[in-house]
Amino acid sequence: MRRRALPVGCLKIGITLVALWWFARVVRRVNWSSVWDAVTDLSLLQVAALLAVVAVRQCLNAGPLAVFVPALGLRHAVSNDLSANLVATVAPPPGDVVLRIAMLRSWGIPAAEGVAGITLNTLTYYVARFGAPVLGLALSAVAGQAETAYVWTAVTSGAVSLVVVAGLVIASRGERPAARAAGWVAHRLRRVSTRVDPVAWSTRAAEFVRQSGDVLRRGWGRAMACQLGLLLSEALLLVLSLRFAGVPAVVAPTVTIVVALLVSYPLTALPLAGVGVLDAAVIAILGLEQGLFEAEAVAGLVVFRVCWMLVPLALGAVTVTRWRRGHVAEAAALRNATRGG
Repeated sequence: MRRRALPVGCLKIGITLVALWWFARVVRRVNWSSVWDAVTDLSLLQVAALLAVVAVRQCLNAGPLAVFVPALGLRHAVSNDLSANLVATVAPPPGDVVLRIAMLRSWGIPAAEGVAGITLNTLTYYVARFGAPVLGLALSAVAGQAETAYVWTAVTSGAVSLVVVAGLVIASRGERPAARAAGWVAHRLRRVSTRVDPVAWSTRAAEFVRQSGDVLRRGWGRAMACQLGLLLSEALLLVLSLRFAGVPAVVAPTVTIVVALLVSYPLTALPLAGVGVLDAAVIAILGLEQGLFEAEAVAGLVVFRVCWMLVPLALGAVTVTRWRRGHVAEAAALRNATRGG
């Protein structure tokens, strides 16, 4: 498994470096004084509109966790999500999961229920992340903008999404089908690594379904509605960022912007949510890497990244600080656990 993980990690790093190199070529041509002017010219009303979309996005992002852990509530789900996002950005895994579970337990949520909810939340996001190009392809086809590259992206990425969906469907059917499916997968993985134990995989799958199967069946529709809303809110955030930065609809139609983000969305799986890589892909799809509105496009993506990444990180710092002050004992136990003490 480690031998297989190494090439995957190298591939991610390679894709990131190539895309950043290409993006750096674009950045070198940009008139940064114009970018700065476009960013600083945002009015208070425009900033308020962007922050309002960010607030909606964060609620939708935390929505599936609130669905899969009903006793949690949306307010605590948002706090948990913001805090985990901060830790995942600045610390190696599984620090974010450890913090999530510690926060859930401090609010009276049993660890088993919390772990099941966190897992389902992550899996439904994977469905949305890798299914986004399929939605982008459908939208581009309706708008008459479909291209061959969109088809290949939708097919390859959509296949990953379907695999996750298949796993969730099996998990919702009951313990026995899940155990059989996990054992079948483990037997094939055992050809690659003798450390894979099919019996252990079957047992863990059955335990997972026992804890989460019912809540998955009841909450699947609402969770996926939240994930769809998340994608659309992020597309709206990108549209507003580009418009406020001075990119007119004549140059970059709204439908094209939405398609560009959806088709490129799997790149968020790269480090730091694909910063630079996703941006380069969006600029290339919009055809703005060379032209009169190149500086405005870069300015819009800067605004988009600030709203998408930096604002949630700042909010995460606030939520972690408030939680630590309100739950001193749990915070101390968390520090000791992460330090190995």
